[in-house]
Amino acid sequence: MMDITIQREALLKPLQSISGVVEKKQTLPILSNVLMTVKDEKLLLIGTDLEIELIGIVDIESLITAGAVTVSARKLFDICRTSLEGARLRFTLEGNSLVVRTQDSHFILNTLPTQDFPHLENISYPITLKLHQHLLKKLLSQTYFAMGQQDVRHYLNGTFLDISKGAIKCVAADGHRLALTSIQDERVGNIETQVILPRKSVLELMRLLSDENKEEAKIGIADGRLCVTTSDYIFTTKLINAQYPDYSRLIPRGTLIATGDREVIKQALTRASILSNEKYRGVRFQLEPNKLRITANNADQEQAEEAVTLDYSGSNIELGFNVAYLLDVVSSITSKTIRCAFTDPNNGVLIESAESDQSLYVVMPMRL
Repeated sequence: MMDITIQREALLKPLQSISGVVEKKQTLPILSNVLMTVKDEKLLLIGTDLEIELIGIVDIESLITAGAVTVSARKLFDICRTSLEGARLRFTLEGNSLVVRTQDSHFILNTLPTQDFPHLENISYPITLKLHQHLLKKLLSQTYFAMGQQDVRHYLNGTFLDISKGAIKCVAADGHRLALTSIQDERVGNIETQVILPRKSVLELMRLLSDENKEEAKIGIADGRLCVTTSDYIFTTKLINAQYPDYSRLIPRGTLIATGDREVIKQALTRASILSNEKYRGVRFQLEPNKLRITANNADQEQAEEAVTLDYSGSNIELGFNVAYLLDVVSSITSKTIRCAFTDPNNGVLIESAESDQSLYVVMPMRL
């Protein structure tokens, strides 16, 4: 029958996360619902879009009767979000309705049969490893922006995890740019596997993982499935079934090396981008000894020009780039100085931190 009481704050974050997984436009009405079920004196909140399943684990303040029910995820989140801070929400199942009460409010919500709620079937995970949450989030957050978006090459619409030799490499590419970062961790051990996480799964995982939390996340990998478990949630996603291209062939070995202050370059790109073409976002790079000139034009014949001092002693070279791609890169690198390796106007620029070799980025030139 279900009769439980829960603190508003305990519900808020997991309901918000589940609302992100639940698809807004559903062909099956039940897919817009969250399944609430009591297990081991905890409330499990479960949402799915048939590709991702997210289970939030919530402490129950008062348990009178256990039970299970499915209700609209969005409406439940909105009720919780707009309730007063510190409110206690009592949930009772009365007939085919879920009644939600706080001290001064009373809501009656429609339900759908729990047996109709789709679950990703339980499977065992032959490959498991533990990783600190902030390390997994760092891998994804330093590469995610280079993922493809609705690319016909579906394997590019995600992030590639290459696990081997005690390291995890994380790669994203969309044909115009590539981002690669890696971590060494003894807990990887002798695991050797490769998976492609879908774009939506990467974005949802980044929201769930904590920067500050030193708690470990348990990662399980099976054929076609990946599961991340923490004390607060269980996140399961189907994987993209494809062969990822050999990304090492996409990394140019430029011989024209320029180094400069990352923040100075970032500010110059930001200012130049104001007058770049709104559709193509192109800027022109003119590299000469110890100087980089960045120019941008738009359809209104407006122009921006920036001059940046660099440590560079090679020959003059001129290239065009998408300024948004360059800003993504310089915003992801955290070191004071960056290193750029150029080859010629037809090849991509290799950009990396001048202080560490854990991340590298490739941006292909564009014709202006």
